[in-house]
Amino acid sequence: MFIAVEGIDGSGKSTTIAELEKFLAARGHAVHRTAEPTKLDTGRAIRELLGQKSERPYTRHELALLFAADRLRHLEEEVEPMLAAGKTVLTDRYLFSSLAYQSADLPYEWVRELNRFARLPDVVVYIGVSVDTALARLARFRQGTEIFETRGFLEKLTTAYERVMAEYAGRVTIERLDGEVTMENIAADIEQRLSGIFPKKI
Repeated sequence: MFIAVEGIDGSGKSTTIAELEKFLAARGHAVHRTAEPTKLDTGRAIRELLGQKSERPYTRHELALLFAADRLRHLEEEVEPMLAAGKTVLTDRYLFSSLAYQSADLPYEWVRELNRFARLPDVVVYIGVSVDTALARLARFRQGTEIFETRGFLEKLTTAYERVMAEYAGRVTIERLDGEVTMENIAADIEQRLSGIFPKKI
């Protein structure tokens, strides 16, 4: 299965993904863990832009195009081969991220069209968290901020994610996790909400 973990910056994705990987492995899944932006040259260019380290500013349109290109290469060079090899692929961000992040400033239909050749994941795990909690975590754990990590943008992003999930409900299995829970309770939340989707393999 192809699983995408989504949420705003500061939602606790890194910790959740680590616990989700343990959960899947305990159920007999051979897990391949990956992320977007990728480690390919397209992904490296995106990371420079997000970290504001580029020699020149890029427009939002260019950034959306880069994300779409990086995603197609990700699928072709990593995701699809791993799925074909029988792995359960777990990605930190995927299609929903582009639809939410880029459509906050660009026409939603245009962003969706850019990504129309990207296959849908089997499961989306969305981590819901308040903007206040997200900003507090970013201030505590990050050395610097990325261009998307402001209160105004995170508020727009939360609304954008709800729009995306409403559109894709019924086409993709969407499971919501509570990003406000303590780190100790994340594993229990995953167990409770995802056991029905991922039964133990015999």
